Amino acid sequence: MNHPVLLKGNSIGLTMVLDPEMKFEQLKAAICEKFTQAKDFFNGQTQIALKIEGRKLTSPQLEEVLGIIAEETTLTIAYVIEDDKIMETSFKEALRKLEEKEQKRSASLIDERRKGDGQFYRGTLRSGQSLESDGSVVVVGDVNPGASVSAKGNVVVLGCAKGYLSAGNGGDDHAFVAALDMQPMQIRIGNHIARSADGEPEKKKKFFGRSKNNDNQPMEAQIAFVEDENIYIEPISKALLNEIIV
Repeated sequence: MNHPVLLKGNSIGLTMVLDPEMKFEQLKAAICEKFTQAKDFFNGQTQIALKIEGRKLTSPQLEEVLGIIAEETTLTIAYVIEDDKIMETSFKEALRKLEEKEQKRSASLIDERRKGDGQFYRGTLRSGQSLESDGSVVVVGDVNPGASVSAKGNVVVLGCAKGYLSAGNGGDDHAFVAALDMQPMQIRIGNHIARSADGEPEKKKKFFGRSKNNDNQPMEAQIAFVEDENIYIEPISKALLNEIIV
């Protein structure tokens, strides 16, 4: 490619195409230069989704890249998508539906969150650490066993969720929890609580069962939601989002 870093706008935010061969230290400098040059272009924008193409970044490298963007612009990266079209479609749809939902329910006493409210956290939450938000929260990293994430809105973990996850604090049963790898110790949504259970669930739409992932297989994003007074976990799909996010 002629330029090591290319920026392209898309319907959910920004696509960043990276040179697959350049040394990472040189690539960081190129990313910094590109976002510095494009600083005026981002005026007025706050939260966006960032899609990364051309190169797979490690977690530490991703943190450094997001740090550069935070220093050079006023952007908040709410979602990071890496070369995964299925994930892009799912989270794109979730983000759009969430915004529509919050607009429709802006007058509700339960959900007074405004469009764009929420918290963004980069890094791994370890045992004993907790993260709380008055809106929705996005974690770019893992939530280890013994760690907790709690939000009045929705909880999205762009990593492995193995700790305690609580969404819809205050009684919002319409909130949801989503993760790239869903293995939580406990999930609470609104007034409903479910804990991890051993064994394979019998139903396709399963009541809080831990899926047995093969480490050699790609992670499958899943979403937990309340239906018929129970918490269910299913793979994220456009049809499911249409069903539960109204």
